[in-house]
Amino acid sequence: MKESEQKNHPHLVMLDEFDGEMDGELKYNKVLYKYRYNAEEVDDDDWAFTREQWGPTDPGFTSIMSSMADLGLSEEEDSEPMHIFRLTSKGRDVASGIKRGVAKLDPRYSSKLSTIRAIAEIDKDRSGSEIEEDEEIQEAKEETYQSKV
Repeated sequence: MKESEQKNHPHLVMLDEFDGEMDGELKYNKVLYKYRYNAEEVDDDDWAFTREQWGPTDPGFTSIMSSMADLGLSEEEDSEPMHIFRLTSKGRDVASGIKRGVAKLDPRYSSKLSTIRAIAEIDKDRSGSEIEEDEEIQEAKEETYQSKV
């Protein structure tokens, strides 16, 4: 993910829009992919996903989530059979600041935030397996294994 997209921290903002909790890495990766797929200003080359067994996966996901945890913005619970990702109160404050601050600096950010909110509204109560059946995920799964999507 290029620095221009990192400043928007879609991982953090997405988690915030999911009421601060995401059940499973599968679900988290799929909603991030749907955001990248649907956002007008996010270039596929700027933020490439890899076609893995369960569909598109963000190769930088683990590193980004680890960095967020190291900064005290999120925490991860290893609850069999999945990881549960949660925002901390500090993470909520930072996500709120990003939404307010970036919106003032970048007029295109409101469109990105609207895309994230629409995805959260649709997918908040769905499992990763259910989201995996969505059209854009299925299209990515048709690509060659390990290819960039």
